[in-house]
Amino acid sequence: MLVGVCVAYVLSYESKLENSIQTFPTAEGVNEQLKLKLTMTLEKAEYTLGEPINITLTITNIGNKTASFAIAHLCNRFDFRVYNDTNNRIYQWSDSQVFPQIVDEITLNAGESLTGNYVWRQTCNNTLVSEGVPVSPGIYYIVGQTGPIYEINGKIQTTPIQVTIVKP
Repeated sequence: MLVGVCVAYVLSYESKLENSIQTFPTAEGVNEQLKLKLTMTLEKAEYTLGEPINITLTITNIGNKTASFAIAHLCNRFDFRVYNDTNNRIYQWSDSQVFPQIVDEITLNAGESLTGNYVWRQTCNNTLVSEGVPVSPGIYYIVGQTGPIYEINGKIQTTPIQVTIVKP
């Protein structure tokens, strides 16, 4: 009988925790060959004009074995792009960065992750718009990606997360 009381308490406690957990906009991309998942998380889906948008990118070994891969360190392992509502790229984080051209050999044990944190300051840096020009209020789409991974001759990218930028 005492065990039943403990279980009821734990279930009640977990229920309260579930109701208090905040959900964040999240997008994922998976490479089945390497058993790697890229996850991008934002703090919210609506931002005030000029408010920094914090982006967390995490690559996780979703397999049951150690994963080793080589990633070009041209863009600090991770990168992200921002598109406007007409699907034109207006910003790419790595476009305004300078990195040595080296290759990182990364090893992740089963379930292990590697995380990077980035900020989009709601500006443009593509070739059609001068760098640093603030964006206008509207709808934008952010896509996270890894740097080039040699084993797959490409990158892992997330699905887009839609964000809305509103006037203050």
